[in-house]
Amino acid sequence: MTGLEKAFGSALREMRNQRALSQEALAFEAELARNYISQLELGSKSPSLRTIFKLCKVLEISPATMIEDVERRMDAPKKTLTTPAR
Repeated sequence: MTGLEKAFGSALREMRNQRALSQEALAFEAELARNYISQLELGSKSPSLRTIFKLCKVLEISPATMIEDVERRMDAPKKTLTTPAR
């Protein structure tokens, strides 16, 4: 799994939750398996272009909006754990 898959999964989960959809409901409406939605959200699978379009239709967003959100997440600075100065 790469940063791209993790960013897509994070964006997908947030957009799904904003619309109060369960993974099962999103999967049903997009004609996909619920476990596949879970794998996408965890970043362990990469969606096809067809899948992105199906998901975006159900989420009522444009594929461009989804991609922009994924790009923003990839460009966000990484949080690092630091120890406080003494």
